[in-house]
Amino acid sequence: MKKKSLLFILAFALYLNAGAQIFGPGHHIICYSTHPVDTTVERPHNHATALIRCAGDTLINYINRAKYTLDIALYDYVEDSTWYEGGYVPPIHKAINTAYARGVKIRWIHNPSDSSKGFANAITPNYGLDSINKNIHTLPRTDLNDIMHNKFVVVDGRSTDPNNAIVWTGCMNWEPGQICKDINNIIIFQDSALAHHYLAEFNQMWGDTVEGGAPNSAKALFGANKHPSVNDIFYIDGHKVENYFSPKDNVSSHIISTEQAAKSEIDLEMFTFTLVADDAPLVSASQHGIKVYGIMDQSCVGYQPYTDLSNALGANLLLYSGLPGYYSNGICHSKYVMIDPCDLNADPMILTGSHNWSSGANTGNDENTVIVHDSSIVNQYYQAFHADFLAVSGGTNLKQTCIPLGINEVSNIDKVTFYPNPVNDNLKVTLNMPGNNVFYTIYDITGKLTLSGKLDARYVNTIDINTLTSGMYLLRVQNNTEEFTGKFIKQ
Repeated sequence: MKKKSLLFILAFALYLNAGAQIFGPGHHIICYSTHPVDTTVERPHNHATALIRCAGDTLINYINRAKYTLDIALYDYVEDSTWYEGGYVPPIHKAINTAYARGVKIRWIHNPSDSSKGFANAITPNYGLDSINKNIHTLPRTDLNDIMHNKFVVVDGRSTDPNNAIVWTGCMNWEPGQICKDINNIIIFQDSALAHHYLAEFNQMWGDTVEGGAPNSAKALFGANKHPSVNDIFYIDGHKVENYFSPKDNVSSHIISTEQAAKSEIDLEMFTFTLVADDAPLVSASQHGIKVYGIMDQSCVGYQPYTDLSNALGANLLLYSGLPGYYSNGICHSKYVMIDPCDLNADPMILTGSHNWSSGANTGNDENTVIVHDSSIVNQYYQAFHADFLAVSGGTNLKQTCIPLGINEVSNIDKVTFYPNPVNDNLKVTLNMPGNNVFYTIYDITGKLTLSGKLDARYVNTIDINTLTSGMYLLRVQNNTEEFTGKFIKQ
């Protein structure tokens, strides 16, 4: 194959991947991984999307959606592929400048950048700012004792059409290594109320509310000078979403309460973990029979949380030194904790954002955090975590695997009838599914496979469940093209 043809196919594949997910009815939260995922733990029709070296292209797609406003709060923006870890970054500045040219009003808050001072004392390069239109107003944080560490964009947050409002956040800086080599996660919301909450935070730092207007440095508030959030609970597609900003919302207290809510499993990835208060609930959970798995970056070594968790978790805590099969050099830059991804009687949730688990993040930095109570989103994060754990551990599987569908949900209810429910001894099953190869699997509430076998569409099938203990179970029925999932109770 000619080189030009190969490059065209590669570029087209990247384009398709970059726009793979879209908003739709009941689908207003989207998440992405910047590294490979493991879909063997996917719930039906809940495929996680990996933006392999093309998260920047996806970002451009969202910038191109802007009709009215772009409000950007970003720690660092670099398009120079020779800086730091190297790698490809698409021309994000062109999308920004094109948006400005078509009349989009843009404001940009960033961490201070001054190459004459080096990169010490909270300075970041932010070389990419040199390429954006000079008429776009920007504002650096003035206090160098702490950092403006946010990574969020609000698209059309004040639009009169609530479908236009989008919040892009997560932990990824706009840098070559962050996009192409490091472990990062991105989460995006289409929700006007949440967008307004982010805008209220942005406006405190900006010192003004005028769309696209100049900042008011005299009124700009950063760090501990900001006012606490008035309302931080939202419901998107019926799912609870919490949104907190550091340092005014005491995010560490929400991290701790999230960890303490776990019933069966906690999974975390962490770039910087130095705050002992956030570590104690994890150690306690492990001591009380809750499965705790973690991947921590090398930057955590030497701090008490790493020592505490190493002693408590043993082989369940991995130290990141590259991702075999993806990129052997880079950092684990994600900062998230996942609660009960496989426990169907619990409240699966993911806590993520820009907030490292450090004293500086909790008491001085400008950070944003979201906690999403949505089992589908949690399962997509779990697909990424599962892949990371397998790769970093050299093939060690997690001891608990996820059941395919939440116990409070059913699918294709017209395809299968099963009775009685509750049931004592024999579960009767009739089918409205074509084909001779129809199989069933039964899982308990922890996700453990308990029974499996073949069904016949011609008859009333009887499944002997005498070996099952009392409790709630999930029945999954599949042929080559369709599947059914429903719950039943064994008395």
